[in-house]
Amino acid sequence: MTGKCKANGITISYEESGSGEPLLLLMGLGAPGSKWAPHIAAYEKHFHVIAPDNRGAGQSDKPVSYAYTIREMAEDAIGVLDALGIESAHVNGISMGGAIAQYLAVHYPQRVRSLVLTNTFSHCCVSFRRAIEILREANGQLDPVTAGRLTQWIIFAQPFQETDEAFMLEAEQADMAYPYPMPSYAFKAQCNAILGFDIREELAKIQAPTLIVGGEKDLFVPVPESEAMAKAIPGARLYLAPEGGHVQHWEQLEKYNQLTLDFLLEHAQGK
Repeated sequence: MTGKCKANGITISYEESGSGEPLLLLMGLGAPGSKWAPHIAAYEKHFHVIAPDNRGAGQSDKPVSYAYTIREMAEDAIGVLDALGIESAHVNGISMGGAIAQYLAVHYPQRVRSLVLTNTFSHCCVSFRRAIEILREANGQLDPVTAGRLTQWIIFAQPFQETDEAFMLEAEQADMAYPYPMPSYAFKAQCNAILGFDIREELAKIQAPTLIVGGEKDLFVPVPESEAMAKAIPGARLYLAPEGGHVQHWEQLEKYNQLTLDFLLEHAQGK
């Protein structure tokens, strides 16, 4: 079910399904919440799933600005929970969504029951910063198909690209057919939110049980960044998908769904 609500001064669109304890899903750069669909199919059997479109993406408002901030997007997410009457939720964030999730866990600890950080970052290391800058400047200059293929080349592991090109072509076609394309200014504003994010000094404040999931062959966010986050967050667990890229959650869908679902259920009340 698709819903809309006023949150943090703008209208945020979200997908809602399932029943049980609330599970907030936060998507990454340039993508709508509907990209969670392959995971929602597993999660909604056990949880009340809420997957918002971040500001600038999908059917949410797209304020004209040079830069959004991770703080703003976290406050948007809090606004969605408030509108739905949800006091606290389990949270899973992918990439930029993981940055939003970290901000929530640090600054709104009472709202986060457990935390899954997927293919994400606590700041921009040099190689990641340069990749985001490339994608930001290419957006609006390259045609959409070429820009999309550049992104795919970065986020999919090279072994997967060699064996599963059909998957990437199907994803490309779905992206081109998506009826709510993201304006270039909004994509750039999300890029600038990423570039301005650095929460390293506050990671030790995270109280929620935390699972960090990364890919051994992630070209976007290097493995040492995931390892550093796992050391900084008290009690955090770390799983690195063998041969997995920045989107190992799609490349190894069944394994990722089971791993994260087991963790979420472990920390559900009464489990």
